Amino acid sequence: MRILNWNTQFVSPRARTDKFEQIRALVASYDADVVCLTEAYPEAMPAGGQAITSEISSEGKLNPEKAGARKVVLWSRFGWSNVDTLGSPNMPPGRFIKAASTANNAQWTIVGMCIPYANYRTDKKWGEKRMAKWQGACRYLDALREDVLPALRKHERVILPGDFNMQIPPSNYPYPGNTVNQKRKGTFDGWLIPTAGIDRRFIDHIAMSKDLRVDSMQFVSRFDADGTELSDHNGVVIDIGHC
Repeated sequence: MRILNWNTQFVSPRARTDKFEQIRALVASYDADVVCLTEAYPEAMPAGGQAITSEISSEGKLNPEKAGARKVVLWSRFGWSNVDTLGSPNMPPGRFIKAASTANNAQWTIVGMCIPYANYRTDKKWGEKRMAKWQGACRYLDALREDVLPALRKHERVILPGDFNMQIPPSNYPYPGNTVNQKRKGTFDGWLIPTAGIDRRFIDHIAMSKDLRVDSMQFVSRFDADGTELSDHNGVVIDIGHC
């Protein structure tokens, strides 16, 4: 199974530049079996296959989701079944999608995630719903650990790609002593994170069950070959086998 994971920074198919088409061409060029794009439009996915999306995460006036973007978009060349866009009622909304895809008579479970960034809903405009820094990420990780992952620990071929919004190991986002690091360690205890340490600033990780192995891994630069900055995130492509 080849997995591509990348945050495309809500670059729109209606943008006045060629940036969206460059992103779409780059995604297709890796010939992945499953693609997880965060902060993305479904139109960025390769032709064929099936794309599914998370729910809307916010109703803000300038929210790109009003134009069709989503926090998480999953695509599989084999199609999807058993789609879940809730995950847990305790999870910050619109940042989760779980589904199954069958390849070579084997079922793979993919959990696409967009863990809240440090300043998620920390602005005064949220009033009583205003959160402290990293509180949204802590809530997400708690719900993932307590409500989602226990059932998945019983399964083989489970892959969790997405925007973790955290350096692993931590450097300055978050700082090593931050509580969210302990939450992250507890949540993914018993899971492999082969992207840990791939780059000091890297935050778009992939976790997976321990019955899987990494056969190869490619770093996806946020810059195109002509020097155009396509996103503010780097991505990754991993070839995964079953042990």
